[in-house]
Amino acid sequence: MTVLEMHPRASASAVRGFVTVDGRRLHYIRQGNGPAIVMLHASPCSAKVMSDLQLRWGAEFTTFAFDLPGFGLSQPPDGHITIPVLAEIIIAGMRALGIEQAALYGRHTGASVCLEMAVNHPAMVSMLLTDGLPIFAAPYTDERLAQYLPPIEPRWDGGHLTWAYFRYREQHMFWPWDYSVLEHRADADLPDVQFLHRGAVELLEAADTYAQTYQAAFRYETLPLVDKVDVPVFWGNRPGDSQFKTIPRYPAAAPIHVMDRDPKIALEQELELLRLHKAAGVVPDYFSGFEASALPMSLEDYIVTRHGCVRVIGAGLQRDGVPLIFLHDLPGGIDLHREEIERLAEDRPVVALELAGNGESFVASAPSHAIWLEQIEDVRTTLGWGEVALYAHGTSAALALDFAGRHADQVGELILRSPPVLSADERALFSAQYAPDITPSEDGGYLLRLWHHLRDQELWYPHFRRDHASRRTAPPRIDPAWLTRRAVTLLKQPEHYAPIWQAVLGHDLGAALGGISVPVRVIVDPSDIFAGTAAGLASGSVPAAVSE
Repeated sequence: MTVLEMHPRASASAVRGFVTVDGRRLHYIRQGNGPAIVMLHASPCSAKVMSDLQLRWGAEFTTFAFDLPGFGLSQPPDGHITIPVLAEIIIAGMRALGIEQAALYGRHTGASVCLEMAVNHPAMVSMLLTDGLPIFAAPYTDERLAQYLPPIEPRWDGGHLTWAYFRYREQHMFWPWDYSVLEHRADADLPDVQFLHRGAVELLEAADTYAQTYQAAFRYETLPLVDKVDVPVFWGNRPGDSQFKTIPRYPAAAPIHVMDRDPKIALEQELELLRLHKAAGVVPDYFSGFEASALPMSLEDYIVTRHGCVRVIGAGLQRDGVPLIFLHDLPGGIDLHREEIERLAEDRPVVALELAGNGESFVASAPSHAIWLEQIEDVRTTLGWGEVALYAHGTSAALALDFAGRHADQVGELILRSPPVLSADERALFSAQYAPDITPSEDGGYLLRLWHHLRDQELWYPHFRRDHASRRTAPPRIDPAWLTRRAVTLLKQPEHYAPIWQAVLGHDLGAALGGISVPVRVIVDPSDIFAGTAAGLASGSVPAAVSE
């Protein structure tokens, strides 16, 4: 039985996964049933920008939206990034998934990649539909590209976060974004704040590679290939898009289709075209790498639970020993603990799951303690593990204690790293005012609220008592690059940030520890925020190599 058969509610929504191409992870989002469509996004976004289309088109097609290498969760290729290189990676990803043929749909950079795929692999393509194929009047110089694509460098004050937000906002007001004069004013509606927030986070996530992929799109000559497409093709363009004005540059006989300015109407028009040339061949069932009968030593993929997909990192999976389930700090994500996970896996198998409402694990309802408990059990069941150890980092301690209390026959040991053991007064105070509201706002101020909350936690305890008596004595972890990693992870689901803090700080860990029958080991790292609250319970310390 597959995980989708085990949890049929999850099969109606999007599922996520990874395939490996030339040793690099390629991430995709899959939704729907029917003939295959492969969807590729514009720069500097990710596959998430395709969610509205996948939701609608998934009623008739199996949609596969890939993160282009270097964006989202797809790792960049080794060496120089070009459109042909990206196209071959996506083709290899299709083959790895068992997709024999697909209709191709691409926007801007994604359209260029789709064009290259259609020209060189026509047997795998039933049709090509573009939304704004990039066509440039003249080649971009290296100097101009350097101006258009400045490096994104973390700043101590968090200014790079707001720069990314307003940089992404500006490209919907002017084209090019850095020519803010009337002649270059965009003929477009300004997207809502949620759209702008998503784009800014994706830009920050791809900060190290976005310029390379963007440059590849600017340097790729599309017009000479337009007449070389041997599959059915529709060159789509929309009013308000930066490429709309390029329509006169197409060959006279090119099948150009002008879509509606309204995205909701446009996606229906595009759907009508996609119905004309449906892909043939097999559309494979969804399969998580963690369902394999023999697991590799390390693996990153998703596991479908009754509350949707959870992202999972596995390490040391072929080693002997009692397997360990790693629970990350809440709110947080597994990307912030990779070094710690690898160290723990030196002598046993370890899996770390990204709990719903955190990082890249999404849930239709509000995340909750009850949902997390069921996701832990679903992951353990999928892996076929019997007795396990639970390792809880920081604020996930209450979750680990509760799971062990409910499943004492399945948990042989609990390891709690710097759990927040708070008094009743502290719990009431912290639950009420510990975390700021980081709901996205048009002025971008929420980004700085998060940044300085993260920074101040390293400097004072509690962070909201900014007096000399509350100064922390441990070396502060305020390197801008590290804080940026944390901020990007937390900004992926900002609506859950304050509520999760409020929930996890309301638990009476002292009482829970007193009533647990499973062996418990408490370890501390002086740099952890709540290390002082757990010092009296500690039976060990965190190795220096694991301190983050």
